Amino acid sequence: MSEKKKIFIADDDETVLTSLKRLLVLAGFEVETAQRAKEVTSRIKGFKPDLIILDLLMPNLGGLEICEMLNQDKETQNIPIIVVSGLAGIEDIKKAYRLGVINYFTKPYDFDKLLKEINKAIIYKEKKI
Repeated sequence: MSEKKKIFIADDDETVLTSLKRLLVLAGFEVETAQRAKEVTSRIKGFKPDLIILDLLMPNLGGLEICEMLNQDKETQNIPIIVVSGLAGIEDIKKAYRLGVINYFTKPYDFDKLLKEINKAIIYKEKKI
């Protein structure tokens, strides 16, 4: 039996966290969440996820800054990041891709499309290793 793939969700909106976590658990993933930006990087290091879902609009420390921190750390730099954010501006999207995110979804998002991209990213990561 294969081990469950792990997904870490960082979003300050409790409703988004709860509903997305529930859907991903039903899809067969192990899921960990964080609402506070300042705890995201340490929690990710402890959980060791296969993929990160990241909101860009978080208090104190934005998602783009978190992305930069994750990319500069040897422990986390190879974890694929998918952004799910309320920010829909082209400059925000371009900057996120420049920082290495593999996909960008604006809220409200289509869960089936997100799930498809999550699965593709995890398969690609496993082939790269």
